[in-house]
Amino acid sequence: MRILALALLLIASTLEAASLPSIQDPVVVREVLAVESLGVRRRSAVYTDALEARLARGEFGSPAEGEVITSTTGTERTWARLEADENGWFQGPAMRGGWAAARIEIPRSGAWRLDLRGASMAYVNGEPHAGDVYNLGLTRIPLALEAGTCELLFRTGRGRMRAALEPAPSGVYFEERDRTVPDALHEEPGEVLLGHIVSNATDQVASGLIAVARAGGLELSTDLADLPAESQRKLAIRIPVPEDLPDEGLAVELALNNADGVTLHTSSLTLGVRSAGGKHARTFVSEIDGSVQYYAVTPPSETTGDGQPALVLSLHGASVEARNQAFSYGQKPDLYVVAPTNRRPYGFDWEDWGRRDAIEVLELASERFGTDPRRTYLTGHSMGGHGTWQVGAHFPDRFAAIAPSAGWRDFWSYAGGGTFTEGDPVGDLFTRAVNTSRTRLLDRNYLSGGVYVLHGDADNNVPVTEARAMRARLAEYHPNFAYYERAGAGHWWGNACVDWPPLFEFFADNVLPAQESWQSLEFVTVNPAVSSSFGWLSVQAQEVWLEPSRVVARLQTGERRVSLETSNVTRLALDLSAFAVGRGEAEPSLAAGAPVVATIDGSELELTFDSPEKELVLHKDLDGSWSAGERAGPEQKGPHRAGPFKEAFGNRMLFVYATRGTPEENAWSRAKARYDHETWRYRGNGAVDLIADVDLDDGDIDRGVILYGHREMNAAWDMVLADAPFDANRGGIEVDGRLIEGDDLALLAVHPRRGSDTASVAVIAGTGLEGMRTTDNLPYWVSGVAYPDWTVLDSTFLDLGLEGIRGAGFFNGEWSTGEGAISAWRE
Repeated sequence: MRILALALLLIASTLEAASLPSIQDPVVVREVLAVESLGVRRRSAVYTDALEARLARGEFGSPAEGEVITSTTGTERTWARLEADENGWFQGPAMRGGWAAARIEIPRSGAWRLDLRGASMAYVNGEPHAGDVYNLGLTRIPLALEAGTCELLFRTGRGRMRAALEPAPSGVYFEERDRTVPDALHEEPGEVLLGHIVSNATDQVASGLIAVARAGGLELSTDLADLPAESQRKLAIRIPVPEDLPDEGLAVELALNNADGVTLHTSSLTLGVRSAGGKHARTFVSEIDGSVQYYAVTPPSETTGDGQPALVLSLHGASVEARNQAFSYGQKPDLYVVAPTNRRPYGFDWEDWGRRDAIEVLELASERFGTDPRRTYLTGHSMGGHGTWQVGAHFPDRFAAIAPSAGWRDFWSYAGGGTFTEGDPVGDLFTRAVNTSRTRLLDRNYLSGGVYVLHGDADNNVPVTEARAMRARLAEYHPNFAYYERAGAGHWWGNACVDWPPLFEFFADNVLPAQESWQSLEFVTVNPAVSSSFGWLSVQAQEVWLEPSRVVARLQTGERRVSLETSNVTRLALDLSAFAVGRGEAEPSLAAGAPVVATIDGSELELTFDSPEKELVLHKDLDGSWSAGERAGPEQKGPHRAGPFKEAFGNRMLFVYATRGTPEENAWSRAKARYDHETWRYRGNGAVDLIADVDLDDGDIDRGVILYGHREMNAAWDMVLADAPFDANRGGIEVDGRLIEGDDLALLAVHPRRGSDTASVAVIAGTGLEGMRTTDNLPYWVSGVAYPDWTVLDSTFLDLGLEGIRGAGFFNGEWSTGEGAISAWRE
């Protein structure tokens, strides 16, 4: 990082220093040296960038006006002076995926914050920080700066950029942007949770912080987590809700106190006051990372008392908030419309953590409102239409019908998903790693319910060809789908393109059968850790991980027989409790105490059905025959965890940086962990504990761990990894029985956390600073991007792309590189 800082000092010869402002004024970047894109970036794990390659190798020199730099495609680019407009905005081709360098003068030492819009990231005095690529106005990064020259290097984003350094209101303070705010409900006094950013713009850890919230004459205190130096986190703060609420809103005063009761900063806000019987928003604590999230609700206009109400899960489009989505619907009798957030207006395209958010909200809302699981439906518009195809394909037994509106199929038909050279063995593994995004692999799961496709034929955003392609595909096999193409309609043609009466009529005509009536099933999964079950059938393990696994099953209760045809399955479980005597209405039903005969892939065996509550588990032996077995154990891959790499980012994860390396290694580890911490907050509205390796203990054994650094520098390595089939040390990486030596190597890998039945460890390591810096901007947060279980690359990756990946692979079902594992190497 310091190499970059020293190099950037030379920019002084080409840029004029800004005049010194008042110590209270923001320091706005008015002039930069900028260069257009220096590589190839797309929605892919593999990309190139000539400047990133120089940064990784410590070769970045001062750009001079007129200097030529060659991109990774061989195109010559020129560094050019660019001035901001009167409002501080830079525009032009270099602001779209290029780079910009600047130096500004800081008038005083102390607490500052970087307000950066339109750039994907920034190096500040050589250390990386997250940007605001979508220009959402969500990000002000806390910094402890010394008076004098501050060196800035921006990676630009979508066409324009603005950057300013502002004096922070205090060393530790409430950041008033980007709150996650619930409504206060007349019928539910007590307390609600507010998600509020607290920032530490000092060079010391801030500990012992307490948030005090006062509202309606009541007061609540919340103990806050420690904040490392120059960091911020969105924390859960308890807000009191009095019994008598003013309709105009609930005024809340916040005080941020230290352990001695001294107030460091104050803030205020007003919660909306609504009725639980009207449209409203609720917050909750997510099990993904412990952050405060929200969902929006349009409740029924009335409940008739004829049974449980129905629920429609509605997924919003890009740049749309969940509130706007839910509130676009009119209230209807006996029906809740619930809109999750996808974690952000852009978020994860309802994949990865966005998909998890959708299911988490579905489960919370179903329980809170007591809705009918047989009358649960899924819809969404634009990006949410894609989410409808995606979530509906992965969880087919949760929805009686799905209805994408203006939706696109997948990243390869609409949004530029990454592809690799045909027949390249490493590329083939990266193709497989992202199979959960390939809707087409799972589309026969739509057979479980109805499908209603809605699209405008004049849509200039998502072309109607997306809907027509799905209509043609459904026509090949689906007996229950409807298609409506709105003549002359564009992308958004008012609330009717989500609140469409014929769509709701279609929903009303579709009800999931009772589970005991589901005697024939067809199910496809590409990763049991994402989606493993359909009705009474659960895929527990695969022969080839992340390739499609298919099961066609038929249960004949009267004959006590189940027939199964499988593909790419080595273990499956049958939960037949719904068919037990006295359960449900379907007859004939199964009685315990007599065998059930299973015919599976042409083989026949008897299974003991001695208890209605006991699963029947089948395991495929090495010779291809099947026998009774046990569920996948915690030490094996299965529905509880199976990779690939990014699946480790869950289970209320911890980001753990190193303290046992050289000063330079430790500085990289801390800065990289903090950069990921900031990126996760920006992209996923997330909140993660950022801690030093020496502060990790086994008190929270089932929390995921993200390790930054090799084993010699990160003291937590041996604590959380036991018998891992890989190792990374200073100067070398060992995996798949090979030792690769050099100081320019990087490793990404995932493995079960030692002692935990559910949590995983993700390793982001390098053998030297060059290898470590190669990982700085790897896009594992981006939806439609995935890495295999393990990847070894070197710094030539940033110049060459796929050719710079030395090796990659998937562990077998025992998390080893033994029989059944698959790997590919560059010789």
